[in-house]
Amino acid sequence: MNDQMYFDTVNYTGNHLHVDNYKDEYTRFVEGIAWVRQDDSMDLFFDDYETDRERQELFVDRGYYCEKFKGGYIGNVKTNEEAYDMFQKWVDEVLYPYRNKDKTSSEGAE
Repeated sequence: MNDQMYFDTVNYTGNHLHVDNYKDEYTRFVEGIAWVRQDDSMDLFFDDYETDRERQELFVDRGYYCEKFKGGYIGNVKTNEEAYDMFQKWVDEVLYPYRNKDKTSSEGAE
């Protein structure tokens, strides 16, 4: 697949859905955006990076599509529910472990 053609702006309607990882008041709020494609599916993106290094290591270094406007590509979904489910799973399985790796490695060094 040619990323440039797939992610070209003309393939999107402009409509979008804000998704988050909210569980309770103690969960740190993280947000993503699902951009609606012309075929009514949605491409899910994340751009709430803590640092540029985080963007680089989570997406660019792993070979995932990433741009300044939309952010890093997580996946394609067909429904709002799938967008929320995919985003929450990505936050739990990818983002949180990445953000907590430095904390756990420094705790083990003490």
